[in-house]
Amino acid sequence: MDIFVAEYASALGLGGTHELEGRAMLSCLVESFASSGHEVAYPTSGPRLKEGKPIMLEAGRDFGSLLQSIEAEACLLIAPDGLQPHFLEIIEGRTANLGSSPAAASLAADKLLSTQALARSGVPVAEIVDRPDPVDKGCLQYVVKPRTGSGSEGVRISSFVRAGPEEIVTRYHEGLHLSASFIVGKEGFLPLTLNRQLIDFADGKMRYQGSQVPYRTPRAAEIWEAAEKAADVLALRGYAGIDYVLGERPWAVDVNARPTTSIIGIARVMKEEIGELILQAKFGGMPERVHVTGEYTFLKGELG
Repeated sequence: MDIFVAEYASALGLGGTHELEGRAMLSCLVESFASSGHEVAYPTSGPRLKEGKPIMLEAGRDFGSLLQSIEAEACLLIAPDGLQPHFLEIIEGRTANLGSSPAAASLAADKLLSTQALARSGVPVAEIVDRPDPVDKGCLQYVVKPRTGSGSEGVRISSFVRAGPEEIVTRYHEGLHLSASFIVGKEGFLPLTLNRQLIDFADGKMRYQGSQVPYRTPRAAEIWEAAEKAADVLALRGYAGIDYVLGERPWAVDVNARPTTSIIGIARVMKEEIGELILQAKFGGMPERVHVTGEYTFLKGELG
């Protein structure tokens, strides 16, 4: 099958950790699709991968117009959450979309609406806070974050329920920072790995630094049950991930309707090819479980 893997940050040469993470995810997926015998192409601002056919993004040409020229049989998008819906609409007008629908991606990208949707369905979430707690509850902490954003970018911890016009405030929960990586397809929900997120809490900010893949916990079944219900509520498809704080409950704090950085570690510890699983999710044949051996830890700063 001819497959186009459209990764945004490396295609535009954005620089910094965004491009490093993007190219690492792109390389992982392109190599996996190629290892399964598929023809793979990808957009680039210059750098080439070991596998796949590079499609140069000429100066002055935007990412959307490139997508409008896709001639592959299927396309997998990796792009900032807020841009996904528009790009996915273009993809679905050209070829088979290997990820979530534009509507599902739009809902997942909006942290306010997605959190409210999950809460209404009984999925444990870090609750939205719209007014200060009573003084008799003591000095509580809150998480202030962009309403639309990727990862821990722009996230800060505060003692005040105060946010800008494009931010939301949620209750701060103590616990272990984890992510659940999974695939949703025609045959249902396929757990991949639970991953420990390495977070830097300096200066009142939360910065994602890397992941330990997988992270083994006796509470795995509890987390997977919550993740499967959340995926169903938000109508996620293909590869997706949910970030959690694991305390008294597994509180969902962020949803990614796209491949996440954890995929770099998953490809190293999972026997199955991640690319083939994504195709099977779309076209059928997805297994009931995957086989994971060993452990892999990576840091964002070392991806280059």
